[in-house]
Amino acid sequence: MEIKKVDLLRLKVIKLKKKLQGTDYQAIKYAEGALSEEEFAPMKAQRQAWRDEINRLENELKGV
Repeated sequence: MEIKKVDLLRLKVIKLKKKLQGTDYQAIKYAEGALSEEEFAPMKAQRQAWRDEINRLENELKGV
């Protein structure tokens, strides 16, 4: 069975959202002051990259 493009895009979005959920604890620790800006900066950048990719994929889904 061939995976349709729309299904592949949705699967990518789901995987990226799971990555975000998996790192929520670090964002919470940062918000509560348990991590410094310096400690959290790499994860913050990664999470933003995931959100950007999610937005790009969701926009692509709208056009499919």
